[in-house]
Amino acid sequence: MSKKLLLLFGSLTSIVLLGILYYTFIYKETFESSAEGLFLPEQYEEKYRVFEATIEVNKIKYEKLHIDHRIQLKDGSLTYELYDPKGNIIDRGEVTIAQPLNKQLNVTPQKGVWRAKYYTNKDTDGKYILVFKSIR
Repeated sequence: MSKKLLLLFGSLTSIVLLGILYYTFIYKETFESSAEGLFLPEQYEEKYRVFEATIEVNKIKYEKLHIDHRIQLKDGSLTYELYDPKGNIIDRGEVTIAQPLNKQLNVTPQKGVWRAKYYTNKDTDGKYILVFKSIR
């Protein structure tokens, strides 16, 4: 009887340990989230000239976080800044009609709220899309 109990206990312990090892070293999470919107000159107000888009990353069990950031303008210009959850600037730049933004970044995944700030003016007319996706 005790040999059967010992065998059962050993088997269950092995299964639990294999599950922990699988989750720790093999299992990878997937993550994808996006934010998109429009910049409309007819809705421009000076007090809202700085627009902020946020994406919350809640999974980080993957190799890299791929960021696809696109801005297309029909008129005007803007500057942008992309922040990680710790408040560090990851990317910044200026966008015009002649120089649209189509940037891809691969960064270390961090849990928390990522922010993109867009500094617009009364002539800014266009759209943006910000996509975050896990890479294995």
